[in-house]
Amino acid sequence: MKLGPAYSWVEISRRALIANIRVHRRMVGKKVKLMAVVKSNAYGHGIELVSQVAASTRQVDWLGVASLEEAKLIRQAKVKLPILVLSFFRPFVMADLIWAIKHSIAFMVYETEQLKILSLAAQKAKKPAKIHLKLETGMARLGLFPKEARIFLEKILKSPRLQLEGIASHFATAESRDQKFLKKQLSAYRRFTKSVSGKLPNSILHHISCSAAITTAPTANLSLVRLGIALYGLWPSDENKQVVHKMNSEFKLQPALTWKTQIIEVQHLPKNTPVGYDRTFVTKKSTTMVALPIGYWDGLDRGLSNKGRVIIKGVICPIIGRICMNITMVDASAVRNVKVGDEVILIGKKGRGEVTADKIARLTQTINYEVVTRINPLLPRHLV
Repeated sequence: MKLGPAYSWVEISRRALIANIRVHRRMVGKKVKLMAVVKSNAYGHGIELVSQVAASTRQVDWLGVASLEEAKLIRQAKVKLPILVLSFFRPFVMADLIWAIKHSIAFMVYETEQLKILSLAAQKAKKPAKIHLKLETGMARLGLFPKEARIFLEKILKSPRLQLEGIASHFATAESRDQKFLKKQLSAYRRFTKSVSGKLPNSILHHISCSAAITTAPTANLSLVRLGIALYGLWPSDENKQVVHKMNSEFKLQPALTWKTQIIEVQHLPKNTPVGYDRTFVTKKSTTMVALPIGYWDGLDRGLSNKGRVIIKGVICPIIGRICMNITMVDASAVRNVKVGDEVILIGKKGRGEVTADKIARLTQTINYEVVTRINPLLPRHLV
């Protein structure tokens, strides 16, 4: 499905992405490999664009995706960095697996059936399949407990069709101020890798650290780190931001995303005029109302009805009435000379006005991850 001329679009700051990569590269040093996690359409930012920018910095060593479909998009964008499929889901399509093996795509594995199908695909591709073993340390999600992981490891190492490239795990509480459980998970990971160290190739990649842990738990920055939400200039949590700023008040992230639309209608409403479905808003005075060609289909949360904000000409303006599937109404009374075609910022900053993914998340009782990944992937993304 393709849309016509853009009624809404997303601008991605190349400068912000590069700044966020550089600040984390300085944090982990030159010896630790850096993976830019670009799954879920690069957290809503545009997987092809972000992957190209990441590769252009020469400071990113790996890209992380959730599916082979995402890996294909990256290769079609002419990006040659190694790719790890973090969530290797069924159904298994042999042709896709053969393609992936031939194009340097590695797989996170956690069950025997995956090894069987990858071994067969490697035979057909005439090239070993690259494997990252997923160890369960406390997340209880897509991982092998140490006892079964040892058996699994033996199968990988004995097979000429499988190449063990890494051992990974995932923190459950890295965003929290309390690091007790994080340390428990890290200890479990270290115990396992130490117990099998004599069997592992010297080049093995050890990775468990995510955006939050990179900054607050440097001892967990092993041979590779996975930079996710912070790549896009968003904090993993308010707690994480507070802890980091206490450690280093100069550490900053630069939000990379600005989401825009434009006004399609201006109405001058008298006092006591109901607006929208269920008449949840009634004007208390003469009001200049504008309509925007965007709604919850596009990713603007319906929970922002009567409490969200947008920016018009640098002025913060309230959303009024119910957000519709394709239309949103806004009180633009504070904006001078407002007219059809004027640009509107849904997420971003202009003048003194700013609407952040974090503010939207608080209003809708969710997390900033969900706010940006919800933006409809059909809307065009542009590098600026």
